[in-house]
Amino acid sequence: MYDDYTVALALFDYIPTVFTALGMYWLCTSQLFDLSVIRRLAIVGAVMIVSGGLLKASWKLIVASTGEHIPWMNNSLFIFMAPGFVLLGFALGLRHIRPVSLPIPLLFTGAIPIIALCLYLVYPGQRLWFFWLLAVVTLANTAVIFMLARAGWNTNDRIISLLYIASFFGTLSLSGLARIPEQTAALQWIEESINAVAQGLFFAASLRLNKRLRETQTQ
Repeated sequence: MYDDYTVALALFDYIPTVFTALGMYWLCTSQLFDLSVIRRLAIVGAVMIVSGGLLKASWKLIVASTGEHIPWMNNSLFIFMAPGFVLLGFALGLRHIRPVSLPIPLLFTGAIPIIALCLYLVYPGQRLWFFWLLAVVTLANTAVIFMLARAGWNTNDRIISLLYIASFFGTLSLSGLARIPEQTAALQWIEESINAVAQGLFFAASLRLNKRLRETQTQ
């Protein structure tokens, strides 16, 4: 099943993760979050998102170099990204609300892995837990990109919005490619290349948003 994974492909998979980490850094250090508690919420979400990508890339490298399959690392992408994107979404959604109430976001986020675990225990032979996490990631990521694109639009820099939207559609196209039964090495290279471009656009958008917000702050 994993015969087409090569060390070169596995190493290349770290590139999108690096772009994501850089994009999250510039996003979390931007003027979007003026309250420290909201910024910390965004940082925790960002760390979880990057951790999911890093563990998945490391799993591919282990499989390619040793042939050993570590299931929990293979499943870590959505396990970490689902609550991560939800936390980041709450941080973006609550940044203008005063006073800030954290119990609801934290309880909602905490329920995500609990529901996934229940689905896994009740339906062990099925992958309902995976589809649950996939649905959460898709919805939360859509909300995050929408709010970021709107934030870029509000700075009168339309390029920021276009970069975020292009990044989103690039990521969205990966789900369609992943459904192709024959996951050949060539197809995986195409998928990883699209992912790298999509995350590169996310990084560029976050960097530009950070700079634009700082310029607005000093005016």
